[in-house]
Amino acid sequence: AVALGSATPPRAAAPPAEASAEAVPEAPETGPQAPRIDDQSAELEAIREAERTTRVQEAPALESRVAEAAEALGAASPLRQRVEEALAREVMPPTDADAGRIPLIPELDHDLQRLQAEYDIPVDVNEAVVSYIRFFQSPLVRPHFVKWLGRSHRYLDRYHQILREEGLPEDTVYLAMIESGFANFARSRAKAVGPWQFIAPTGKLFGLRQDFWVDERRDPEKSARAAARFLKELRQQTGDWRLAWAGYNAGAGTVLRAQQQGYPDFWSMAAVKGRRILRAETKGYVPKLMAAAIVAKHPEAFGFTPAEVEPERWPDMVEVDIGQGTPLGAIAKAAQIPEAEILDLNPELRRACTPPGAYPLKLPREAAARFAEGWDASASRPCATFDGHVVKKGETLGGLAARYGVTSQEILDVNPGLGAQRLRPGAELLIPKGGPRPAAPAARTAAAGAPETHGRDPHVRPASMSVAVASHAGERPATWKVRRGDTLWSISRDQGVELKELCRLNGIGDARHHKLKVGAELTLRSGRG
Repeated sequence: AVALGSATPPRAAAPPAEASAEAVPEAPETGPQAPRIDDQSAELEAIREAERTTRVQEAPALESRVAEAAEALGAASPLRQRVEEALAREVMPPTDADAGRIPLIPELDHDLQRLQAEYDIPVDVNEAVVSYIRFFQSPLVRPHFVKWLGRSHRYLDRYHQILREEGLPEDTVYLAMIESGFANFARSRAKAVGPWQFIAPTGKLFGLRQDFWVDERRDPEKSARAAARFLKELRQQTGDWRLAWAGYNAGAGTVLRAQQQGYPDFWSMAAVKGRRILRAETKGYVPKLMAAAIVAKHPEAFGFTPAEVEPERWPDMVEVDIGQGTPLGAIAKAAQIPEAEILDLNPELRRACTPPGAYPLKLPREAAARFAEGWDASASRPCATFDGHVVKKGETLGGLAARYGVTSQEILDVNPGLGAQRLRPGAELLIPKGGPRPAAPAARTAAAGAPETHGRDPHVRPASMSVAVASHAGERPATWKVRRGDTLWSISRDQGVELKELCRLNGIGDARHHKLKVGAELTLRSGRG
């Protein structure tokens, strides 16, 4: 089965797995967002695995489904008796006590007509929908749904506004709940990303930027608008919101073909056994959305108490224009907030710095004021002094070094774990900014005991003088105290010392694996020459 949220472009009939070949290549992301990606992606996979093992997507016969759900709730659960009573009512004549209730979900104290009036999206109550209500209540999934409810408080109002502005029903917001649990960093097996779980081609089709620096599929506001536009197109193509949701999961082509084969609505498509019309995941997708909407609007009725739900809040934030590629750590220091808080407000950032060029960065309002007062752009060392490169088949490390005017070792230094012998096609690399650079002063090379070289060795990058060094009339300091963010190649570049010479002077045998300690003092030149 294709993972959750593998949405394909409306005009594409191919299944999502085929389209995902165009996805942004894999690359380790720098900064404190990596643990969030792992945690939220693991949560998504746990839900997917639970659906597979419980076979909830298949919506079994009512009696067996409800009995299994009741057993899953546990003997001590106060809901178990009520669920079992619901099963009994299915085979017994209704009584006066049942009047005004929905037999399949006795937790609610009102009838179906009143329930449906609470939503601006279609909400049905049948075996498939109730299967997912019991799924969310089960011990296996319940802790995850508690998290979803907590996150929902942060996004519901903002998403409602965006959906309303885009001309969609506001309760479409529950699609983001079943896609990701409102998790911005979630990534599925099918490489769908963000709260609305776009795969790369669909995200690009609807204007979401995806490159080495930024993945706007993780931007909650931009991805919500893209999802709204996508869903509006699907609704226009299929003629029904249930089918639009199914198309979001399976692709418009799947739904349109089923309509052409004589299945006019979602429930008739889902009733066909096997995968001939819809995959199991898509059969479960629509009832899952309806179930999430029902439980989310009536959490206490289904056993989710206010005491266990920690509501998050939409932050009061403003955008600040950041020039050049700037380390998030430096911005956080000036704003007097943790770096993780910046990433929380700007989840689209894939690196621990802003992209090259001007960038609108979101900061908490109070922190933005502190940043404006304390920021000195001239004192910040740019971190975006490198290019991004996606490896193509047949490329070699030496070839890339020659192409970009850097050394092979420098590429290895900034790409931990990279193998020099074999580059994987599709891998993303950081490449230090290269090109012809002024040669190091003759006095330095002579003092190091090395012969002067007038030609260019393709494997050796000429040393450069940084702006900071030039401000001292060409004189270089004799030592360097390691600062946070320093690497051997950056010190070598900025202080005009060849990397091999820097390693020799400091007894470093392997530049690639040597770890610098903040505060350590490195020798930059021999004697006073």
